[in-house]
Formats: sequence, C-alpha cells, structure tokens
Amino acid sequence: MEAAQKSLLPVFATVMLLLPIVSVAYATENDLNLPTMPVRIEVFDGVESYFLTKLMDVPEGYDVTNGTYLGWCIDTRAEMARSPATHSVILYSSLNPPGELANEEWDMVNYILNHKSENATAKDIQEAIWYFINIDGNYTPTSQAAWQIVNDALQNGRGFTPESGQVAAVICYPINLLVQPSEVQISIIEVEIKPAQEPQPEPSPDSGEQTKQPIEAWILALIITVLVIITLLSIIVIRKRKGSRQGKASSP
Repeated sequence: MEAAQKSLLPVFATVMLLLPIVSVAYATENDLNLPTMPVRIEVFDGVESYFLTKLMDVPEGYDVTNGTYLGWCIDTRAEMARSPATHSVILYSSLNPPGELANEEWDMVNYILNHKSENATAKDIQEAIWYFINIDGNYTPTSQAAWQIVNDALQNGRGFTPESGQVAAVICYPINLLVQPSEVQISIIEVEIKPAQEPQPEPSPDSGEQTKQPIEAWILALIITVLVIITLLSIIVIRKRKGSRQGKASSP
C-alpha cells in the first residue's frame, strides 16, 4: 500500500497545481479598475470644482477614459501649471490608497464629494477637503460654509464608502514627485462607480475564445481526477491478483 501511495503523489501534486487555475479564472475585483501605467493630465481652473482635469493616454477597458473630470487639490505645497502644460501621473483609488496617503481620511473626502451642498462654492468644498487631507500639515478653513461641510462630514462621514452610482476620489499621483515640494501637486478626480454588470447572455460562436480558457481548466481538472481514480483502482486490482496468485501457489 505504501508503494501505491508513493505512485499517486505526482498525480495529486498535479491536481493541486491545476486547481488555482480554475479559481483565478473566476476571480473578481470590488475596487475601481484603474490602469497601472502612467497617464497624462492637463488641468484647467474649474468653476464647479477646483480643477477641470483632462485625462489622456488612458488605454481602453478601465473605469476611467480619456476625457474631462471634476478635479480637486489635496496638496498645497505647490501650484500646478495649468493647460497647455501636461503632467504624468499614476492613478490610485482612494479605496486602496498608496503608501504615504493610506492614513488620510478618505472616508471624509468621499463623503464630501457625494454630499455637496447647493449653497457651497467650489472654494468651500476645496477648503473642507484640505481640512481632512494633511499631506503638508493641518489646514484651517476660512469660510462658514466650509466649516459646515467639515462638521457634516465629522458627524456623518466616518466610515463612508461610495456605492454603485456614487463617485469615488481617484488620486492623480505625479511620478516625478520628490521629497521636497515639486511643481506638480497631488490631486484627485471624481470617478463614478459603475453598477455591477448584468449576467451575460450565452456566448455566441464568435465569443468562443473568451470562454475557452476556463472551460479547458475545468476539463483538465476533471481528466486528472479521473486518472487518479483509474490509477487507484488499477493498484487495487493488481494487489488482489497478486494476493490470489500467492494463495494458489501456497495451496497443497
């Protein structure tokens, strides 16, 4: 029996290596789907927001596209050059912020972006955002309307997470940012969280390639499982035959 177990080890190892392939094929992401490569931004002075931020060089297939977004500043250390200047940035979701920004109060910022008062100006909203983002030290709002936004967020915004149909702050992080203040500010844009996709209809013949890999993975796992069973049964049969022969040989 020990020899049989040893002979099955390579087969079981192969099965264990193949199972993750099946799992990965059906993995999903809950966060915004953002490109990992640098993109370019071009900023204009906004009216409805602090910036109007134009995204460029964005590949297809992401939750952001080439186009103009409402933008805000989260860094008062420098003044970012406006259009026609462009700046290279990496995009990060505020729901999964990078390194030095991970401890900022993004729940408050996202609450503010989704609960704007009709009486508040872009300047009031910007000052409230600066109050909660402390990259370069504490900021004190200068208007009563900004303080109203801050107090509302303090009362209702703790732990806020944007849902489908709401907006989430996406961080535009300059790739040339140094330890010392640079000419490019860290900024954010408002990106709508898309609703979950409806179940897809049965694939047409033309879409066969899209489902080929997960189907092949399941078939391969099934084949390996069958091979394990066959191998085990073969070992049992061989052992029975061997025992029967030994019994006949020892009989008078």
